[in-house]
Amino acid sequence: MTAQLSHEGIQVRTTEPATHAGRGRLREVCHRIRLTVRDMNYASRRMAELQAPWSVDKQWHRR
Repeated sequence: MTAQLSHEGIQVRTTEPATHAGRGRLREVCHRIRLTVRDMNYASRRMAELQAPWSVDKQWHRR
């Protein structure tokens, strides 16, 4: 990726990678969304286990 500064006439080469093509970028975004949803589901399930153990474990009172 290059950018030219017009007032100085200097061409600068950046180190950041070029943007992904459409399908690759979309796949990456969908993957991140799936990971986020998975983490949120785990967190909400864990909170339910901590706050209401009888809802997930029928033998909770014997432990």
